[in-house]
Amino acid sequence: MLVFLLLFEIVLRFCGYGNLEIYQPDAKLYWKLKPNQDCFTKVDHKPVHVNSLGTRGPEFVAAKPAGTLRILSLGDSRTFGWGLTDEETYSRKLEKSLGDYFKNGSAGSPLPAAGGSGEDGTHGVTRPTIQRVEVINAGVNAWSFAQMDVFFRDAAREWQPDIVILAEANLWTQFSEKNSPEFVEKFMSRVRLKNLLRRSAIYHFLIEVKLAAFYARHRTKFIPVDPKQDALFKEQQQSDPDAVFRDAIAGVCRTAQSNHIRPVLMFLPMLDDLQSTNQSRVLRAKQTIAAESKVPLCDVTRDVAPGAKALYLDADPVHFNAQGNEIIAQRLFETVTNLVVR
Repeated sequence: MLVFLLLFEIVLRFCGYGNLEIYQPDAKLYWKLKPNQDCFTKVDHKPVHVNSLGTRGPEFVAAKPAGTLRILSLGDSRTFGWGLTDEETYSRKLEKSLGDYFKNGSAGSPLPAAGGSGEDGTHGVTRPTIQRVEVINAGVNAWSFAQMDVFFRDAAREWQPDIVILAEANLWTQFSEKNSPEFVEKFMSRVRLKNLLRRSAIYHFLIEVKLAAFYARHRTKFIPVDPKQDALFKEQQQSDPDAVFRDAIAGVCRTAQSNHIRPVLMFLPMLDDLQSTNQSRVLRAKQTIAAESKVPLCDVTRDVAPGAKALYLDADPVHFNAQGNEIIAQRLFETVTNLVVR
């Protein structure tokens, strides 16, 4: 049996299974990408590089260089690039488009800062002419809006981004700063165990691929999901369960504006959203916050609706493929360039 398992592991590794991304347990974030790793996406076996600062993509220095337009891209697996190479993600495509735009002299004007007294919430603070563009892909698989709020507030804002783009999150992960230290430690132990298992190609093949549909159907038995039913989250048992993620989205905007960073909210529809007559809860929340905080909202629903299923990964109604990411990047490009003072 041991020989069989060893051979099975070798064959699966030869077929591209194993070597998935590894996460660090964190007392505030629960999990974050372990820095300095080269691995592959769970589906389609696309290469992933995590830099020394724990984000997907090339290295960058924490202190923003002069003349740099720096954009922080926050989100879950849709931002990280589920089943995509780094170059196929909308963050990298946006960086390339903006880099070409400013390099060609289409706009060398300074970017306004957020949180001022102007009609759009800016006060037109002069910044150096843009010489290069960096888009930091800070997407992490399965992160909630609350985790992104903490990450931005406690870590990423120190990178001095000019703009922060907030995309989508997993709504079934309700983890926040309000949870007890006992629960946090218990969950971090689960992260350590899963990291150990994810080093095995057999685990990748059997559990995360073949049993993925089973897990998706029954994950509520393993992960706290519903604030109304989950005893671990009494502080979140309220008449307005959407407030859990709505407050976190607003928190990202407040942190950005108080630090003279321009927030941009983005809505990435799932395939079901394109076919539904009911508006998404997240889109409603982002529309409300965008109006109240005078923040741009980039809703790509109309852009992707004509392509529909052809713009998502095969048998995946959540994650966009490379073509879908190209469309998303183009809409973001229009939104970002509209923020430049002419």
